[in-house]
Amino acid sequence: MQGLDGLAPVGTVSPVLGRSWDEDDDERGATPRVGVLLNYSPTRKLFVSEPFENSIAVLKLTDDGVVFRVVDVRRIRSLLLDQPIDLAAVVMETSDTNWASNTTLDVESDFYVANRGNNTIVRMRQDGTVVAFRKVLFANGRLLGGARLNGIATSPDGTKIWLTVTGRLPGYASHPGAVLEIPAF
Repeated sequence: MQGLDGLAPVGTVSPVLGRSWDEDDDERGATPRVGVLLNYSPTRKLFVSEPFENSIAVLKLTDDGVVFRVVDVRRIRSLLLDQPIDLAAVVMETSDTNWASNTTLDVESDFYVANRGNNTIVRMRQDGTVVAFRKVLFANGRLLGGARLNGIATSPDGTKIWLTVTGRLPGYASHPGAVLEIPAF
């Protein structure tokens, strides 16, 4: 036991604890959350969404073989970030069993950002450059109404994106949420 507490000092990442979404929102009671991704090679970077700041914190990590430490913090900002609630790898790490997980980026992979504020998905490079942008709509072109994106994941083969939605979707008033599938881009 190392007797350690926390990776970085309080305030390194904008907190969501004790915060809530707008009161006029259709999903009252939905708990704010963040998304996290790790790029382990060639530089270890932890990406953390900051939905109330419309940014993504990028924590550069180092370690001594036992303990990880934050050595630098920068923020990705873009006009296309609107309450970035979750992050997902475009290509997730699968080959290295010490690092592989659905929250680990393959070496220098792009990532997707699920924006809760305007129900969009942004594909970004790790330097913050926007590669592509999509509005999440029904197949018939209808908007999601008062429902909001709440999570994002990619299929292991990278061909699909799965989105969780909170709130009521038009035409499905008796359901408090949903899982949507869209093609990767």
